[in-house]
Amino acid sequence: MNTLFFDLDGTLLDSQRGIAESIQSALSGLGYPQAPAEQLQRCFGPPIRDSFARLMQTDELTLIEDAVFRFRQHYLQQGIRNYSIYPGVREVLEQLANAGLRLRVLTVKPQPQAEWLLQDARLASLFDGIHGSELNGDKSDKTGHLGELIQHHPRPHSNHWMIGDRGSDIQAARAHGLNSVAVSWGYGEADELNGANSDYLIDEPAALIGLLLK
Repeated sequence: MNTLFFDLDGTLLDSQRGIAESIQSALSGLGYPQAPAEQLQRCFGPPIRDSFARLMQTDELTLIEDAVFRFRQHYLQQGIRNYSIYPGVREVLEQLANAGLRLRVLTVKPQPQAEWLLQDARLASLFDGIHGSELNGDKSDKTGHLGELIQHHPRPHSNHWMIGDRGSDIQAARAHGLNSVAVSWGYGEADELNGANSDYLIDEPAALIGLLLK
């Protein structure tokens, strides 16, 4: 059975506002100025520790961990609820699952947060697995995490697919021989997606039906 690995933020859910407000809260609590929109845009997708290191221009681990702690405090209390499902996503996932494809989520978001969001959005039952990062940052590298997961899937790996909105999703797929689909409705900019050299680039969720149910 073919497996479809879906990114979460920017692919299934638009969680940008909730993440942004929690990042700004953490920065403010540490005495840093609010991040401009252009810098914030680069924070939707990469591991949160990398984002804070870049925003605060520091490699001081204690400071980065403090920022992550403050971010999570705000996010779990308020920001996590500020999301929406992209139009058409639910219907496409239901059609793919009903066709017998195996659906999984692969995200750098911590596992408990990913599970909560998908349960709250009433999407969790459509997935055979939800694979997030550890709270300490382990499994935040999507290429490495996909490599661990794909070992347990039948070959050839070209029968399986990775769908996401950032270059890191496409790079992970290419590293392990999966088909890759870049989606334009998420957080990745056009140059990033075009440069990632995905197998397919689509502009709406419904396009997945034509690709995957041939």
